Amino acid sequence: MTFKNTSKTKTLAIWMVVVPMLLGVLYYTVFAADRYVSSAQAVVRQAGSESSAPMPGLALMIAGGVNPSSREETLYLREYITSIDMLKVLQKDLNWNDHYNQQVLDPLYWLSESAPQEDVLKFYRRVVQARYDETTGLLTVEVQALTPEFAEQVLQAILHESERFVDELSHNMALEQVRFANEQMEVARENYSSKQQEMLEFQNVNELLNAQASAESRATIIGSLEAELTKERASLKTLQSTLGNTTPQVRQQRVRIKALEQQLDAEKRTLTSNTKAGGQLNVIAAKYRDVEMAVGIAEQSYKASVVAVENARIEAGKKIRSLVKIVTPNMPQEAVYPTRVYNLATLFIVLLLIYGIAAFVLATIEDHRD
Repeated sequence: MTFKNTSKTKTLAIWMVVVPMLLGVLYYTVFAADRYVSSAQAVVRQAGSESSAPMPGLALMIAGGVNPSSREETLYLREYITSIDMLKVLQKDLNWNDHYNQQVLDPLYWLSESAPQEDVLKFYRRVVQARYDETTGLLTVEVQALTPEFAEQVLQAILHESERFVDELSHNMALEQVRFANEQMEVARENYSSKQQEMLEFQNVNELLNAQASAESRATIIGSLEAELTKERASLKTLQSTLGNTTPQVRQQRVRIKALEQQLDAEKRTLTSNTKAGGQLNVIAAKYRDVEMAVGIAEQSYKASVVAVENARIEAGKKIRSLVKIVTPNMPQEAVYPTRVYNLATLFIVLLLIYGIAAFVLATIEDHRD
């Protein structure tokens, strides 16, 4: 029984440890393609807020880190770098697919010419990675390629396209804000012009420059006439107390009083008479106040829209962003991947763990059978 168990254990070790390790050694020594890595670090910042010249990451942190308002744009850029749109740019400018089609030994990093777009995108995201650091706000971009020159070329193309993307994104946001403010200002201007035209037409129809002022002036005249009429009536009583009613002075005073009464009556009819519907001055003045108020509201709205446009232009300037290269793309000197010794050691340890678990399970089963 012991000999049989020993034989099973050796067979299990061969198939679970030795054979996979031999396959691993064969793959990493013969088939695995060397992959060179070019990396760069960048950040999206407000244009003009900091110097656009590259600076070390430590200097950036000392200077206050990334502008918090640019975090969102940096995350947008991260998604764009790993998107199908960026892949299409690389395919157009660098024939990106052809680079990975040329090697056929490494099955894990070989891209078929007939691969569907979804598989190409998955492969692209394996060799192009963009990581955002929440602490420093830096976006790290790494590109793996079969040659150091192509790795650097791809990363340069990615950063160039990223600059265009950031500029277009920020300018579109800024222009949209200014465009909306200009549209609102144009609406307010047209409304103000329309209300002014209504006031002009109202003045022309009623032949009054300012109906309110005219009404107030007419009321002042009526007040003056009433005061003068009261004074003249008092004078008449004084004359009547000393002179007869037929004397020339009394008759003349009565004529004067009658003229004042007629004038006062005419002024009152002009101000409040209903003989001509809508033509009385007080009604015209009331309508004029409504028209004048509408013009005032339209004017204030227009002034506010002009201020809003200026504020929108200022805010638009603040929304302009630019891509700052903190670490520029490098030309790799040696292949970073695959890490053969590390991977083989890791594989060996994992296989030993799996073998140990399998051996323990088999021994337990044999013990229960016995």
